[in-house]
Amino acid sequence: MFGIGGTARLAGALVLAAVAAACGASDGQPARGDKASAVRAGGDSATESAARRDSAAAPRAGGLRMTRPDSLRALYVNGWAAGSRSRMRGLIAIADTTEINAFVVDVKESDTYLTYDSTDIALAKEIGADTRPASKWMPALLDTLRAHGIYPIARIVVFKDRMLAEKKPELAIRTTGGAVWMDEKGKPWVNPYDRRVWDYNVAIAREALEMGFQEVQWDYVRFPDVTDAVRARMAFPGSGGKSRQDNIRDFIVYSRQQLAAYHAPVSADIFGVMTNVEDDMGIGQLWENVVQAADNVHPMVYPSHYYAGYYGFSLPDAHPYEVVRIALEDGVQRERQVSRQGRRTAQITPWLQAFTADYLHDGVTYTAGSLRNEIQATYDAGLKGWILWNPGSNFQPYVAALRPQRGGPSAIERGGWRATRWQVPHDRLSRAILRREAPARAPRPAPAAPASATSAKP
Repeated sequence: MFGIGGTARLAGALVLAAVAAACGASDGQPARGDKASAVRAGGDSATESAARRDSAAAPRAGGLRMTRPDSLRALYVNGWAAGSRSRMRGLIAIADTTEINAFVVDVKESDTYLTYDSTDIALAKEIGADTRPASKWMPALLDTLRAHGIYPIARIVVFKDRMLAEKKPELAIRTTGGAVWMDEKGKPWVNPYDRRVWDYNVAIAREALEMGFQEVQWDYVRFPDVTDAVRARMAFPGSGGKSRQDNIRDFIVYSRQQLAAYHAPVSADIFGVMTNVEDDMGIGQLWENVVQAADNVHPMVYPSHYYAGYYGFSLPDAHPYEVVRIALEDGVQRERQVSRQGRRTAQITPWLQAFTADYLHDGVTYTAGSLRNEIQATYDAGLKGWILWNPGSNFQPYVAALRPQRGGPSAIERGGWRATRWQVPHDRLSRAILRREAPARAPRPAPAAPASATSAKP
């Protein structure tokens, strides 16, 4: 076992007290700092009985399942950070002292490799996906996270899988001429229509859940983002005429069915722009489909990822509050339109930008104030949680934006920072929303004039 700090170590029996819930907020925002709780199977309380039922299928020793935080506030932890004890000490210290209550940890990266050092999946061993583990103590890390009340989510990259496509070309996207298709960086992708690819990723998810992860988060759950001209030269064996958007929906639904025995949420990352556009943009991520298929949907609403002029801003990266607010207003309103039709829908929890997009050379630096504006925009759009993306998992520059675990304002709020105040212009909302509203907003015809006395029938 591995302990971080002197306050929480596991002795080997995995018996944990429930972590105290967060203090409530006095400003109308969601409660801050609520930590996940872990309950061991066995015991007399109603809470433990419910947990025992929920974890009955979990093969992990002790049958421990954690309650998902009602308001998820998570940090991204890449595989190399997860494998570093010193890096994890720093990240866990952030969670111990702030409102952070969850980590999204790499389990399978976009270059194919598994981040943990032991797998029983024959295909992973055959292609060498197990040969570069970033972490050699992942199960012990998960025990430590549980001890600190930190809810662990397994991030698994699905269809951007170079090594699987190289070692098993029969699973790759092809060209119309029959060769293995390559993206602009010369890397192949696996075929999203191939059920063998689906089952491989589901097998990885099973191992992650059995290891102690509490949730599966699919990333790159899409087709390659290419131009129409490039797409016209791509071939997908086994598609059978099924649309890309239906295929992505079906994969998510299938994975939920296959993992149902674990009673663990299955979530999906999605391009931020998908909350706004009406179609799937050729990548298969149609908003209405994904919010019905997944348990949680995570739109990546990074302002730096919107092109000049989007939402009416010449430089979206310089408007963290406004871009996040309108993108999430789009997503929330479209989700509600689906829900009003009597269909189940996912919880929306956005990925927020906690990095400076230096590659844009636009002069915009993201500070703790920028991040706090994004968080406030999330709340103002009616959502409760968020996940912070920093590719290097370097969140120290943004700690001042995070509120204390015990509640109260963040350091920058105490220093006089004030949130942006901005009302979303209705005409900037997604056309998918405006089009559905059009009949209700159309002017009603004037009532017919009453018939005159002379024309009335006797």
